[in-house]
Amino acid sequence: MVSEIDSIIGYHCAPAIRGIKVANLVAIPRDKDIHLTTALSAYNEMFNDRGLFFYELCHCDQRRLLLVFRKRMLEDYLRRPEHQNFLRMYGYLPTESLDVWFERLKRRLEERQDFPHEIGLFLGYPIHDVRSFIRLKGSGYKLCGEWKVYGNPMSAMHSFHCFRACRNYCHTQLLNGKQLESLVAVTAC
Repeated sequence: MVSEIDSIIGYHCAPAIRGIKVANLVAIPRDKDIHLTTALSAYNEMFNDRGLFFYELCHCDQRRLLLVFRKRMLEDYLRRPEHQNFLRMYGYLPTESLDVWFERLKRRLEERQDFPHEIGLFLGYPIHDVRSFIRLKGSGYKLCGEWKVYGNPMSAMHSFHCFRACRNYCHTQLLNGKQLESLVAVTAC
């Protein structure tokens, strides 16, 4: 039987689980997080060697925010020169590790002054869309789906379609009794 946590993560993080997206963010309601700490430890033990990692970004009042990510894919994405230049403006230094960047992002979430919209880059959103969202304060977008699109709506629509199909596939598999571990694609660590 699939646990409720497996079901929530399996649906909302399906693109990262299947290896077609660098990361997904999922909010686990506080009334569902009784076994979450144990589950996260177990997930990391089971899936890190397949390239999939779990990191708690926020232990907030109403929910816990988890980043489910493909470590190598995310590092490669964030280490692009244009992305590093952008992240440097928010205090993420190119010489720092991904773990240090996660801690900085976590602190920025916990400070609750301004939401750290640079998180879009950590989720693999196109840099043009992340920059435009911040500059235009969320308005003036061409398309809204997984994120607000300011650049290439056709490419984004294709991505949104792939992510939706991936979620539907994983959801169906879990409903049919498959275990979360059977859905985790193996990618380079």
